[in-house]
Amino acid sequence: MEFSPSGGLFQFSAQLAGGVAAGGDAVDFITGPDPELGPTHPGVRMRPVLPTWHPADEKPIGRLAKKARRVLRAGQRALAWLVVLALLRRSRPDVVVWSTWRFSMDALGAVAARRLLPRSTIVLVAHEPVPRVRADTTKERHGRVLDPALERAWHSVDAVFVLGEEARAKVHERWQVACPVVVIPHGDEAALRGDAPVPPCARTGPVVLFFGAWTAYKGIDLLFDAVPAVRHKVPDARIVVAGSVLGVDEAALTARARALGVHARPGYVATAEVPRLFGEARVVVTPYRRATQSGVVHLAYTFARPVVATAVGDIPAAVRDGETGLLVPPDDPDALAAALVDLLTDADRAQSMGDAGAAWLEAEASWTAVARRVRETVDRVRGAR
Repeated sequence: MEFSPSGGLFQFSAQLAGGVAAGGDAVDFITGPDPELGPTHPGVRMRPVLPTWHPADEKPIGRLAKKARRVLRAGQRALAWLVVLALLRRSRPDVVVWSTWRFSMDALGAVAARRLLPRSTIVLVAHEPVPRVRADTTKERHGRVLDPALERAWHSVDAVFVLGEEARAKVHERWQVACPVVVIPHGDEAALRGDAPVPPCARTGPVVLFFGAWTAYKGIDLLFDAVPAVRHKVPDARIVVAGSVLGVDEAALTARARALGVHARPGYVATAEVPRLFGEARVVVTPYRRATQSGVVHLAYTFARPVVATAVGDIPAAVRDGETGLLVPPDDPDALAAALVDLLTDADRAQSMGDAGAAWLEAEASWTAVARRVRETVDRVRGAR
């Protein structure tokens, strides 16, 4: 189940569905209209029946229009939950897989589904162990309705999957669940790679790519602070910042990007554009201030690109310092610049790290490995039930 038909959570869910289906299970993937990826395995039946919307639909609008859109989308999400509950009641699946819950109605819908399906195994993939404020994703969201609703929803599931040990500890600390909380790898991003050959990063120019949502915790300002030091050592370095804008001042960021000579590409990046962006980059940067895990790291490895990342959250479990990339302290633009210069000026080292990332992804974090861990947990829980 994934309400949004595009974006990182959708892409994760679509590929997980394919991995599970490859193990022999029949999978219904319920999502919104016109999904950006089709089924990744013949055993997946894509059902785009939810009246939801795409992240690409986020257009700059005025304050009153935003309020009206918020009301409209709340209505759409409520209707989507009614559709979900009707489908579950009719199909009575053996297993239901939820994605991260963001709103009170998500929690209430999950509790209602538990009552409808007392014999089904219900699991949650918790990309974020706690909900975040959209305008400032460094802060947790709380509310008089939200908190108790989420408490009940978390205690309604039979197992929880998270993407790292720190996230696992956060689940236990925040929700104190009794069910298994299992760490799974993020998986690769092969569905976004396309069919065209990808040039080795050693043959690219000195290009740095920041990819993903422009939001408070992603540290774009830290990257901008590092740009002058990078250019001092690598005058022809090209820095590209691409992604949708969520809760930050787009005008201020793009103005600063122009002043620094950074190529800013605000707006949702369609899947067809992803291979070109990563194919042109020598190194991918994730200067985050916090993180549970990052699909961008796995996306970089899918294209055999090394990653320069801040050592926050569960990122160090994926970015192996000196092997698949370089780790730097958070909020340290000088260290970030030095790491970027290191790989921009040593194409062979960048290639070696990118290849190591791709090999690690195939060996330990493929969708086959993810699906196997999910299936083992579900089988164990079903046996106990």
